[in-house]
Formats: sequence, structure tokens, C-alpha cells
Amino acid sequence: MMKKPIVTTIFFLSSILLLSGCGDSTSTMSVVESIGNAAQKNAELENARFETRYSLDSEAKPFDQSSEGAFVKKAEYDYEWYQKTSFDETNTTETSQIGGKQYQKISVPGQAETHWVEVSSTGFALQELLRSLFENDLVEADIAESQVEDTGGRKEYTLTMNDAYVERIKAKNVEAIQQNIEELKQDDEEELVIEEMETLLQEIEETNYQGVTITYEINGEGFLTAFHSESTAVPTTGESYTMVSSSSLTEYNLSDTEDLLPQIAE
Repeated sequence: MMKKPIVTTIFFLSSILLLSGCGDSTSTMSVVESIGNAAQKNAELENARFETRYSLDSEAKPFDQSSEGAFVKKAEYDYEWYQKTSFDETNTTETSQIGGKQYQKISVPGQAETHWVEVSSTGFALQELLRSLFENDLVEADIAESQVEDTGGRKEYTLTMNDAYVERIKAKNVEAIQQNIEELKQDDEEELVIEEMETLLQEIEETNYQGVTITYEINGEGFLTAFHSESTAVPTTGESYTMVSSSSLTEYNLSDTEDLLPQIAE
């Protein structure tokens, strides 16, 4: 049976960041509108290279995951994409969606090179992969404080989120993971994988998140080019730790797209 890839989107990923005095205060409503408009404008991009990072600064469970990739627009809301993800600078996973199918290649140090394997015939939307750059569900009531800084035509919006936002996003994560677990069970996924997901679910449910700040960068052309989120996670047991999540567009609307996506033989 063809297994679905495990794709769990964690939305809050953030840490304590004190806002400095530089920059101008602006109305929360205009901030939400500006970020929302920029996210919508990203749908106009024909192609781009991107980078992402997710890290946990935890003594008990340190974690550092970074990726680089690219996408090419085929039609409205339809993209082909490639992503190479590195875990703690050792193992790497390459994932690509081409022709509506998703492929994966895993590389482990000391082991023979693997080949592309089809892991799903349904595909996974780019808007899910880079949700923070393509979708925006900010609500004015969730923002405790906002600042905007204009530097060389780029605008940087720094938001301090309130407790209502944290609880809403936490609930969304719990729901997403629960759904993922049910799908894994229906697909007869290995019990160990399901147990790992159930452990993750329990950890999220038992952890409080504080000091959430989010920074968005909008360039002179109006595209949302960078997202950075930090927070402090406070589990019921153990030491608190910092969570960092970021994603950015490094280049876009390139005239030559030949090397953006891998060539995968059927």
C-alpha cells in the first residue's frame, strides 16, 4: 500500500523577543491588512527559491531543522516544488512534487545513495509547505503590540501576540496532529510512527507557550518575503526552551528555471 508522507504543520513556533524602541507604532488594523495583502500578492509569483528553519534550543531535546528549495507555478494555485531538508546537519530528506505526484529521497551518512521513490499520488500544496508566506490568518484582536520599521524600501512588522492567539494556534495544532494520526492509522502506518505522533500530541497539549513574537518582511514590490517567529515553551515538567521558526524567499521570478526542480525518471 502506498503510504502518505507524514506532514504535520506546526503553526506557532515562536520565543521571547523584546521590542526595541526603534521603528514607528502603527495601527493594528493597517498592519493586519498590509501583511494580508502581501501574502495574497505572493500568489502572483511565477517561481522562487526559498529557505526555512525550525529549531528548539532545549537541553533535553535539542533540534535543528533547515531546508532550501524552489517552486515553479504551473497554473493558478498549482505549483511544482522541491525541498531539501537537513536534520541536525546530518540526515537529509529531499521531497519533490512534480506532475501532481510527490517523491522522496532520504540520505543517511555512511549509507549508499538512495533513489527517488513515489510516496503519494495526491500531492501536497505549496501553500501548506510555505503557509506563513502564502496564507495569513492574523486577527487584530490577537495582537498585543505592533511596530513597523522601514529600511531601504523594505518594511518589517514586529508583532507581540497575546494569550488568545497562543491558545487558538495551539488548538489548531492539536486538531491537525489528531487528524494526521487518524490518517496514519487508516493507512496502516507502522505502530512506532503513530506512537511518535501521539507523543508529540501529548507534549503540545501539556506545554504552555509564552512571549510569542512574529516578524514579517515586505519588500518594495509588495511581496511577503520573510517570516520569523519565536516563543518560549514551558512544559509541565522540565526546563523551558526557545522555539524558532522562519521561512523566506531568497530569489523570485527568475528568467531561467531549468535548475530549480530535479529531473525524476518515472
